[in-house]
Amino acid sequence: MATQQSRPRIGVLVLSPDFVKSFRLFHFRRKEMESQEVKYVGVDCGKKSIEVVRINSENSLERRQFSTTESGINNLLQWLTLNDIVGLEAGSQSFRIAKSILNKGVQVIVLNPGNLATIYQSLKKTDKEDSLKIARLIQRFPIEELPVVPIPNDEEEDNRRLCTEQENWTRQLTQSKNRLHSLFTQAGLTHITKKHLRTKANREISVALLPSRYQKERKEY
Repeated sequence: MATQQSRPRIGVLVLSPDFVKSFRLFHFRRKEMESQEVKYVGVDCGKKSIEVVRINSENSLERRQFSTTESGINNLLQWLTLNDIVGLEAGSQSFRIAKSILNKGVQVIVLNPGNLATIYQSLKKTDKEDSLKIARLIQRFPIEELPVVPIPNDEEEDNRRLCTEQENWTRQLTQSKNRLHSLFTQAGLTHITKKHLRTKANREISVALLPSRYQKERKEY
């Protein structure tokens, strides 16, 4: 007796009206962006100000300056459009600004400044502004060929900051120990070594051996 072959079931996908509406808006917005010309924006972040250059589709230049305050960043975000591609070098304020730009839905590329010197040589020699150099860089090279630095999330950025602070404190502590050891040598206490000064308890015991004329100096350590 021949076995009947089971027919494949045909599933029905039911889409909610809200999903269909969102998809249509997204599709419309994507087509709208594709129909417009992409513009390239270079950002040079200073301590108090941000220099910005936009290269338009006809290669004309727009220059703007914004402050690094919260209101200044908001003004920058209002000036940017969804058809901009923004580039900036990694630095002390770059990730904060890059995250704000990214949250607006604008593509942003953070570049490793240590790997840009050779690439800059291929650009126009007349470009003196860093912001214009960056704009021409992201205009000329695909992102795959650029030294891109990933934008860290808040937790990663906090961890980096803590590591940097720990490194700074460790370096300062080492420098203080070296200066203290030099002070012992000047006082003729050459039997006290750097190894002996590693712990706080040993340092306190050793400092008591210093002649009075060195007591003022040792308080700095």
